[in-house]
Amino acid sequence: MGSNNIIVREYLESLKEDGELDYLFPILLYLMGFRVVTTARESKGQPQYGKDIIAIGLDEDGVKKRFYFELKGHSDKDINDTVLNKKDGIIDSLKASKYTPYNDSSIPGFNELPIKYVLVHNGILKSNTRATFNGFIDELFPDGNFDRWGIYKLSDLFNDYLFSEYLFTDDQSLRLFKKTLVLLDAPQNDYRDFKRLVDIQIEKIADIKKGRAFSKFFATQNLLASVVLHYSKDNNNLEAAKQCLTYLLLKTWAWILNNNLEGKAGVKKAFSKLVAIQFRMLDLFFQQTLEVAKLENGLYAEQGGSFEEVGYPVRSFEYLNYLIYFFEARLYFPHFNRKPTTAKQNILRRKQKDLLIQLIENNDGCQRPILDYHSISILNVVLFFLQKDDLREKDLRFIRNYLFTTIENILIINTVRGRFPHVGGVIDLVKKIRRSKPKKKERGLPPSLLVTILFELVAIVNFNQAYESFSDGFKGKLNLQTAHPKFKDFNIEQLLFEKHFDQEFYVETSIDLKTTLEEFKNEIAERDFESIEYRTDKAGFPFLRKLAHIYYKNELFVDEWRGKLIKTAMYKRH
Repeated sequence: MGSNNIIVREYLESLKEDGELDYLFPILLYLMGFRVVTTARESKGQPQYGKDIIAIGLDEDGVKKRFYFELKGHSDKDINDTVLNKKDGIIDSLKASKYTPYNDSSIPGFNELPIKYVLVHNGILKSNTRATFNGFIDELFPDGNFDRWGIYKLSDLFNDYLFSEYLFTDDQSLRLFKKTLVLLDAPQNDYRDFKRLVDIQIEKIADIKKGRAFSKFFATQNLLASVVLHYSKDNNNLEAAKQCLTYLLLKTWAWILNNNLEGKAGVKKAFSKLVAIQFRMLDLFFQQTLEVAKLENGLYAEQGGSFEEVGYPVRSFEYLNYLIYFFEARLYFPHFNRKPTTAKQNILRRKQKDLLIQLIENNDGCQRPILDYHSISILNVVLFFLQKDDLREKDLRFIRNYLFTTIENILIINTVRGRFPHVGGVIDLVKKIRRSKPKKKERGLPPSLLVTILFELVAIVNFNQAYESFSDGFKGKLNLQTAHPKFKDFNIEQLLFEKHFDQEFYVETSIDLKTTLEEFKNEIAERDFESIEYRTDKAGFPFLRKLAHIYYKNELFVDEWRGKLIKTAMYKRH
């Protein structure tokens, strides 16, 4: 057995039946040319009678048959006397499969096809159980219409139909795949091996838009995502999966946009499976962390020492970003579960708002921006609360308090530390703080997109107290700016899913904070801003744009919040 097959086998052996093996196995069947009729995931919560997956395909004898697959994994993957004879074990499942009929008149000729029963398990048949097992099979299936696909058969099939034909067709992919698995939990891993592996798979597909190459591409992306999620769970480090799966998702969507495939039903269905894997990962991540994070200073790491001056707010704003993305996906993506009614959606959003309020009020790191791109997190918070028409009094009160405290903290840090939120990355800020001698003073005022956005949000919620209290504190100290995407020069939407912007923005500088809030609002209302109809939104994935801004740290586009200024009168009622 080659090294490729060993990697595949070790991975398959580790899969649980529920949510892992029953997710990947239909992908394999599809690549083998089967037509999958039903899957275990589609029948979840309903009796399956020994038929986890039903499919139509050619048997080894060349005859077209209906296949009834029964999957066993996790603690049942190895067939021993206990697994064979226990309640709902192999004997019970195979009897149910044999004696409980299944008909489907919607598929022409289905009910007349001969039947093949297959037991699928990602383990082995123990030698001391083999005689009992074979005797039972001979008695239950005297016609010989039974097969067992154990770990060695599965390894060969996955290797032959996916890995060797696509992922392992070049030495570089194989090397990167191995390095990814070995180094996944390594400290300070930037996951460059996995990212390059993803890029290579996209380069391979090039402009092939259909057929087996297209199917194998999405199957490969699914398997890469599933492998990384599995090993991240094993390592108890979902941060690795969060970074890797986000990159894979965004790069794949960029490829879809580049090839104008976002309107194709088959493409959306295939891509939705990738989104669902990432959603499952985030669901696990927040199940493990949210109960602690929402406690007082729950996001603070005491062992972080002096680094927490930077680490606490950076961690807090990133946590906020991904939590809000998760909330948005939970609300609007029907693949996760059936899309809730408007009434249920509003109830869910209110619960989400209450969780955010608790998290932010208990972690002052969420209200202490130290990097200029923390404007992304702040906008995500405020826009999440203002997104629907069910604005509660407590929501508006929270937003105003959040903005007030955040602006106040910026001025306090400037007074105490002599700095405003840093325009750049975390490492540069840490170096700046630790530098024994101050760097030579820069010419001109330091730039800030963040402070401009904060005061525009103050204007949107008509918060005169905050404007009067703080606007003078920034005058003559910062060059207030607004970044506008160059829609006419670049395919901004596609690039949003590919990279951090540099030349793709033009910057409006020297924005003036007027004497009164009303003057400032009037000036903002007169400013032009461009907006576009996003193909991503039309395809049903509007929340992906939020994820792209979060991952690549591109400031939100002006139309995301400027358009809300026209609703200012709405907030005057509160």
